[in-house]
Amino acid sequence: MPELIAPTAPAEPALLTASRLRCFRTCPRLHHLRYVEGWKPRAESEALRFGSLFHQGLEAWWGTVATGDLDGASLMVALAAVAGFAADPYEQVRVNELLRGYDLAWRADAAQYELLGVEVSYTAALLNPATNLARSRTWQLAGKIDAIVRRRADGRVLVVEHKTTIEEIASDADHYWSTLALDHQISGYVIGAEALGHHVDEILYDVARKTGLRPLRATAPESRKYTKDGRLYANQREVDESVEDYRLRVRAEIEGDLSRFFQRRSIPRTESQIRDFLQDAWQQGRAMREMELEGFAPRNPEACHRFGTCPFWQACGTGSHPSDHVNDYDQLLNVNPELTEER
Repeated sequence: MPELIAPTAPAEPALLTASRLRCFRTCPRLHHLRYVEGWKPRAESEALRFGSLFHQGLEAWWGTVATGDLDGASLMVALAAVAGFAADPYEQVRVNELLRGYDLAWRADAAQYELLGVEVSYTAALLNPATNLARSRTWQLAGKIDAIVRRRADGRVLVVEHKTTIEEIASDADHYWSTLALDHQISGYVIGAEALGHHVDEILYDVARKTGLRPLRATAPESRKYTKDGRLYANQREVDESVEDYRLRVRAEIEGDLSRFFQRRSIPRTESQIRDFLQDAWQQGRAMREMELEGFAPRNPEACHRFGTCPFWQACGTGSHPSDHVNDYDQLLNVNPELTEER
């Protein structure tokens, strides 16, 4: 495996995003390959692809509904924004129907907000939490905020954070909500929004639950069983489910219980939580920089298959390097394309 070469000192503070911090916590070697050397797998996971595509639709939805949507134009614009980008027609159905359900759940509610910005990129100083004055010369906080709104009734400014999940979200007792007290990303977004000139009063956590329904596939010929009158058993099929039949099934599930698929919560952020985030980010940033200077980042084998398989398993698992797999990885000049790319 090629040596991990230590970089030279940065000319200006590098961007420290929530994604980068999360990547480092998952596995220092994964972080080094992804953010220091700039490698990116060509194959994108279904979860990441779906989440990005749904966000793309929400960006269009919020930008339209905020102008005063009285005739459903926001949904049409959202569907147009994602048309043709899914991996296959069935994934396109899942994205489209989740956007349709989102519109049903929240279109009327949108009138209470004034949109101040959508998909807003920011940079902000990473302050030493011990003094709250000294700025890091190595790192600056950065990210992209899904939306910033002002509630018309009381003038309070909210950061809106969109998420998709497969977890249950309908009840306050669901595990999904209890983890948000330690969420780094929304603490960073509060700092980022204030660096853009907005005094943030609340975080509106806006969650959509993905359907677990998958298209029904034809039973393999060798596994088919027939009744005496020549019909297939009830749980078997001769052909794949059509895209339209699948669409109707997904739509019925989502519209049958909107509260199961769409939830919002107001998440507070106290000064002590912001300080805790800065302390974590400062310490992680120091550790990241030390590993960069040493040119070595340890592996975390416990993370290789924690949520599916790590995208760099093909390299790490064989003791090789992404550069040895020219058909599977690309090397990026910009390791944070999500902050600047045009959709």
